Amino acid sequence: MNTHGEGHGPPESGPPGGLVEVLARWENSGGHWKVLNETAGWIDIGLFTCDGGEQMSRVSGARTTVLHSYLQGRTSSAD
Repeated sequence: MNTHGEGHGPPESGPPGGLVEVLARWENSGGHWKVLNETAGWIDIGLFTCDGGEQMSRVSGARTTVLHSYLQGRTSSAD
């Protein structure tokens, strides 16, 4: 699994360590994230600057039970 580097290009399939690790690390660093698109088995999440104004990257991956538990119905880090 790979993350897409900074920028607005298309996502690659899934980050190393899983989406939960990426989202937790992004949030702990002061960044914001937001679900951009999701289906029953897949999710695309935008990673935004600290003020939420600019999308810096995008990660995608399978909707695992671990991710479902982490999100707990949230669609963004502001929820």
